[in-house]
Amino acid sequence: MQHTGLTRLSGSMTDLKLPVALVIAMAAQLVAAVWWVSKQAHTIEVLQQDVVDMRAYINSMDIDLEALIEFATFTENRWAEEYSSDMTYERVFGTKEPTVE
Repeated sequence: MQHTGLTRLSGSMTDLKLPVALVIAMAAQLVAAVWWVSKQAHTIEVLQQDVVDMRAYINSMDIDLEALIEFATFTENRWAEEYSSDMTYERVFGTKEPTVE
């Protein structure tokens, strides 16, 4: 039986000889792959924490915005008459109509 370019593997691989440089290169690649994956996992954990922190910040900004709108509405309603005589001021939040005398 003639083999063309292929060698038949024996039942045991005890006679398999690998160069030391090849084994070292494969080990180095394995170490590099494990290091890269662990670095990526750490980056993902940090980014997930950043998202949690940013959501908390955004929620606090929403509360601050609601308080600011409430204050602007109160102010525009309180000073509706004075704002009506100012042609440069456009009322946005006030709901009280100014009394015209």
